[in-house]
Amino acid sequence: RAVKWVHDVIPDAPYAITEDFMNKLFNEYNIDYIIHGDDPCLLPDGTDAYALAKKAGRYKQIKRSEGVSTTDIVGRMLLCVRERSASDSHNHSSLQRQFSHGHGQ
Repeated sequence: RAVKWVHDVIPDAPYAITEDFMNKLFNEYNIDYIIHGDDPCLLPDGTDAYALAKKAGRYKQIKRSEGVSTTDIVGRMLLCVRERSASDSHNHSSLQRQFSHGHGQ
């Protein structure tokens, strides 16, 4: 919601896009395309998570921004918590304070 190019956020969107959910996106939310970075997005069974959108011609791929990854950000946050709790169990500072001050990696 804080990204300036985002108009709306659909909470609880499933990772695996079904045909019903895809139709809901296009018809109820008036979404033109489903967009994802150029990194692979596979379901647990190895199939393409966006196969239905691609088949419908409603998928656009964008180049991934190197160094900008939610996976990396979440990983750094988890490292902060793990390192902090392992090294200083008496100090109960918040994750936000730990992360914003660059503790850990």
